[in-house]
Amino acid sequence: MAKNKVKLNDKIDDKKKKKIKAEKYISDDSKEIRRFVIILFSVIIVVLAVYGISKVLIDEPNDEYVRNTTAGVIDYDMVSVGTMLNRNYDEYYVAIYDEEDPQAVFYSTIITLYTNKEDAIKVYYCNLGNYLNQKYKVADGEETNPDATSISELALGDLTLIKVENGRIVDYIEDIDTIREEFDV
Repeated sequence: MAKNKVKLNDKIDDKKKKKIKAEKYISDDSKEIRRFVIILFSVIIVVLAVYGISKVLIDEPNDEYVRNTTAGVIDYDMVSVGTMLNRNYDEYYVAIYDEEDPQAVFYSTIITLYTNKEDAIKVYYCNLGNYLNQKYKVADGEETNPDATSISELALGDLTLIKVENGRIVDYIEDIDTIREEFDV
């Protein structure tokens, strides 16, 4: 039995000696490069694994989602009450009404008929339902101010057509029939 122990120990010692001899010839720089390569491959494997898992778990947007999204659009014909007197034209109209009003389609039709004419003056829209414009709308039972000449004096009803010349209010119309006469439609 003692012979077996010696042989086993000799084999272990031989392996250690070979390892020590092999390590003698490996420089510190090559050890650092080996560690760097191992870490680099580990990071690449982790990144690829995360990418693969996220591709599997996160679905592409379905067609219904894509169909329901719309691109943002800037409407240059829409103004707020605060900016309606500083447009680029010398003379224009501002049609002010709430787009949620049941009569809004009728108002819009009259304005569209007018704007389709060849000699039509520019018409801007102002939505009274917009949060920024609500403070200018009068409550039921309160009176509007057809004599307003500046924005601070405005008190608007459900439908108002304002004519602006050179940044000043020159005409203030609240009646639908008068607006139709003004537009000649």
